[in-house]
Amino acid sequence: MTHFTDEDLTAFLDGEATADLAQEIERALDSDVALQKRLEDLSLPVDELRQAMQQVTDQAPDLPDVLTNTASTSKRQASNKGIGNWIYSGSLAASILISLIIGGVFGKTYFASTEVQGWKSYVAAYQSLYVGDTLNSIELTPEQTQKNLNNLSSQMGIDLAKMTSGSGLDFKRAQLLGFKGKPLVQLAYLSPEGQPVALCIIRTNKGNTEAIGMDELEGMVAASWRKDGYAYLFIGGQDDAVIREGAERFKALL
Repeated sequence: MTHFTDEDLTAFLDGEATADLAQEIERALDSDVALQKRLEDLSLPVDELRQAMQQVTDQAPDLPDVLTNTASTSKRQASNKGIGNWIYSGSLAASILISLIIGGVFGKTYFASTEVQGWKSYVAAYQSLYVGDTLNSIELTPEQTQKNLNNLSSQMGIDLAKMTSGSGLDFKRAQLLGFKGKPLVQLAYLSPEGQPVALCIIRTNKGNTEAIGMDELEGMVAASWRKDGYAYLFIGGQDDAVIREGAERFKALL
């Protein structure tokens, strides 16, 4: 049995371990069942997160405009206040979720169950809070959509405008989130059956993957791949065909 401290494991799960420590833990995981169990015990409590999130959002008061965005974004709000509102709503939800994970509500720290999942686990926990009505009420003009996508494309260094059509999905919005100081973009869609699904993109220093990997995260079908310095996750609902075919179309477009 390999011995690692709790600090070693939490650093590993949180992506903050040194390269040598991370490699040592990864090698140990191949054969150490007890170590695998210790990591599983640190998995995200999504049901508690969902309940707490609902309580927080139900009771949340309206916030003043000064808190809805940075100074640079505030200049844009005068002409496009609607965009600022829904971008902030998504960012607020993400911030609440991360606060819960860190322990502000439960008084303890929770981490993803494996290093490989990392950011995907946080995205999955956030996506699991979505229902069809979350996106149904969003109505943006083509001009609003284009302006927002241009801003996000500039920040991410990748053209997102082409991701709104030709996918067989109903594009609803794009928003900028973040994970460990790195920008993370979420493009939200409704499937033909009205299920909320999302394509999430983050920069990575890992190499390309040959094929799309299929998985199940928080009860939702998920597809992931890496290409040209970016990692992608397409997730939502339980329809394997929708996620697999959507991921293949997105991968071909990018």
